Amino acid sequence: MVLRRFWEPLFMGRQLLFWLVLGSLTGGLVGVVVTYFLDLLFWSIHVTAGWPLWALGLALPGGGLLTGLLIYYGAPDAAGHGTEAVIRAVHRRAGQINWKVAPIKALATITTIAAGGAAGKEGPSAQIGAAVASAVADALRFSSAQRQKIVICGIGAGFAAVFGTPVAGAILGIEVLALGDLWYEMLLPSFAAAVMAYEVAHHLGLSWVYAQAVTPIPFSVGLFARLVGLGVASGLSAYLLVLLMEGFHHGMESLKTRRRWWPPIFPMLAGVLLFIMFLAVGRAPGGLSLGLLNQALAGRTVGDFMWWWKIVFVAVTLGMGMSGGIITPLFVIGATLGSALAGPLGLPMADGAAIGMMAVTAAGANAPVAAIFMGMEIFGSRLGPDFLIAVVPAFIMIGNHSVYPSQRVRLQKSPWVPISVGVALEDTPNQPLPPPWIRRSKSVDPMDAQNPPASMI
Repeated sequence: MVLRRFWEPLFMGRQLLFWLVLGSLTGGLVGVVVTYFLDLLFWSIHVTAGWPLWALGLALPGGGLLTGLLIYYGAPDAAGHGTEAVIRAVHRRAGQINWKVAPIKALATITTIAAGGAAGKEGPSAQIGAAVASAVADALRFSSAQRQKIVICGIGAGFAAVFGTPVAGAILGIEVLALGDLWYEMLLPSFAAAVMAYEVAHHLGLSWVYAQAVTPIPFSVGLFARLVGLGVASGLSAYLLVLLMEGFHHGMESLKTRRRWWPPIFPMLAGVLLFIMFLAVGRAPGGLSLGLLNQALAGRTVGDFMWWWKIVFVAVTLGMGMSGGIITPLFVIGATLGSALAGPLGLPMADGAAIGMMAVTAAGANAPVAAIFMGMEIFGSRLGPDFLIAVVPAFIMIGNHSVYPSQRVRLQKSPWVPISVGVALEDTPNQPLPPPWIRRSKSVDPMDAQNPPASMI
């Protein structure tokens, strides 16, 4: 017992040093690769930005077809928004990542976003980070448990490099893995990887600019109620996005299996639909929409229904097989929704946009802790309490849904909406629910999350 007490701090120190060094090494490599990927992506966007509308009419279906060919014949895991495939790899294959996924995902995302597809840049960055980390695990002959941990470091490093938020990036890389759980053992190595990725990316010239015109809002009961209302609206808008994406995806899968449609045709059809919507509402909701995001965050008017159009653009793009990330679209949806609701709720437009941005992100990704930290890293701590008040109801209102259906369930948000714990969201059976106004036969203990009522009469 005496020897154990003597040696224990030394073993803990060795563990600390091991993961600080290994996480930093992995983060540095991820920072280099992600920086060059983003440089290439932004260059391609700059090239196509001046193209006339008729050229986009060719580029969108053509880019969609090229994306479909790259994914179908190169790496099927590169489909969709990227992070989803990494979450599955962590849970089902101990983090084993096919090395071909990273370059194909990068190319497929460039052909999607440069042509005008509504997707983000962080999904490919997280997938690239995970692939780099998996290669490190191969080189060092890691065990399955060690591989899993280092791949999680790669995910957090990718998020940190792409958003310029090392603390939130590290937490997001852990929080997206499971609904309602933070893997505390992974906080240290993930922080080490995220900080190093951020520093390397910054040293290589990558910069992160978010328009900021937020001002402190004096707290009151009325403000609390208005922020809760914004959080509820944010959660419902994220839920709508998930439902539309699932609808397009299930329709696509049905045509593949029942009618034997050739899979690469769906991204091309997505390009056709996107071009038709371009003709209707313009190009603002397409691509990364960073101009739209910064316009909302600067407190300028973006239109009352731009959030809705962004949802539709994203659902078509990612639901029909084009490639890209999902967090940046959540940013844009949240900022434009918050801007539109700021007036009716009596909030400054810039503040409403910033708070809505974080609330929709928290709901869509089921990552409330990361969203709060990210908001404070981007906009400063003065809005920290406001983020907290809006993020929690948004996280609750999306219910048992996520833009990452492979998230493992560790938490039941409500005993009245039972869900199996310990399995992925996509694998949980859909149990019928009665209308909420029907009285139940017996009272339900709200703390009894593990044993929901068998009868909902």
